[in-house]
Amino acid sequence: MRLAASYTPIFVARIGSGASAFLVVKLASGGALEAGAVLAAYPFLEAIGALIAGRWSDLAGRKKTLLVGYVVRSLAMLALAWAFFVHESPVLEAVLNGIIGFTTAFILTASLTMATDLTEVRNRGLGMGGFEFVNLGSYGVGYLLGSALYIIFPDARAYLVIAVLTALSTPLFAMFLQETRPVAPAEGRLLFSVLPPSAVALLPVWFALTTIIGLAMYTPRILDVEAGAHGAVQQIVDKLGGNLVVGLLFIGALALLGAGAIFFGRLADKWGRLKVFYLGLVGGLSALVALNAALHLGLGPVEAVALTAPLLFLTSAIGPSILALIGDEADIRYRGTVMGIYSVVLGLGIGFGSWLAGVISWAFSGYEINGLAAAALGVYAAMTSIHIAFAKRQGLLSQLK
Repeated sequence: MRLAASYTPIFVARIGSGASAFLVVKLASGGALEAGAVLAAYPFLEAIGALIAGRWSDLAGRKKTLLVGYVVRSLAMLALAWAFFVHESPVLEAVLNGIIGFTTAFILTASLTMATDLTEVRNRGLGMGGFEFVNLGSYGVGYLLGSALYIIFPDARAYLVIAVLTALSTPLFAMFLQETRPVAPAEGRLLFSVLPPSAVALLPVWFALTTIIGLAMYTPRILDVEAGAHGAVQQIVDKLGGNLVVGLLFIGALALLGAGAIFFGRLADKWGRLKVFYLGLVGGLSALVALNAALHLGLGPVEAVALTAPLLFLTSAIGPSILALIGDEADIRYRGTVMGIYSVVLGLGIGFGSWLAGVISWAFSGYEINGLAAAALGVYAAMTSIHIAFAKRQGLLSQLK
């Protein structure tokens, strides 16, 4: 029961994050480059916030870290809603969106650390899979909510609704959440000095996945779901409209990844962390190759994503196996600091992907979706090569035998 309660803060936060991601890229002032910069400010500052949040959750406690994050985040979201109403300043929007990302790191890191505290080695893969399911699923719900609100209020009012809901939801979990911080005092050590060595070899792949998420977050600004649509897909687009279909497409992909995280998290407990990780690694590479081939052959984005769904499911093995491995090897005194790496790499990857998407959209007008898909494959292949080099040096590949 306490493990399930530890998921509640990230559930509430990620609904707001998902809706914000859709609406910010729609409402951001300026052109493609400016929109990419505004969107990228959130994850880049989230990465910086994670460095502080992980340390603070070890020293001050998980619950206090969560509450501070929620209060400041709610105020920043209300301020960004105001900025959308009265200003057309990409700089101001980027600053406020960055503050939202910075404080979201406090929620994400503390919630993940709580979940790690409440699991043991024998069930940690399942626990981390549950975290990934809630993290991805609630983000998808928020993304769909944002697309629906944009249909009703195609302006700043849509973001104001999300900001108000986020502010009002803070007390709902705070009353029932219990502290899980270990009694042992944490000494003054920083994130990268306490990272398990094996985790370092896995980080390039995690960075690749989060970069792809950043690329995907930009798509509402340029995605034309009617392009290449036929038959039943065309009928759905005609009935629901393009924005809502994009939201459904996004939540469908995240729901698939979330369900896979639970399945593969449990498999990681039974079969081994590294074996499950490499299963996901091969699945991700295959999915991106299939996606690029489908788009090159003229399929629409909806059909192309549907075609790659089985391989996308395999990709969901990567997240819980990495989190379980890091949680197993982390010193309990520095667990918050270590689990902060999740948000650090998440923020850097999504930020880089968002910025890269803006550059690609600006440079390849008319071929944006193909450009984003090709960039995703290129980043994934490059990071996989770096991972293999690190894994050979650390002897990880020999552990698979």
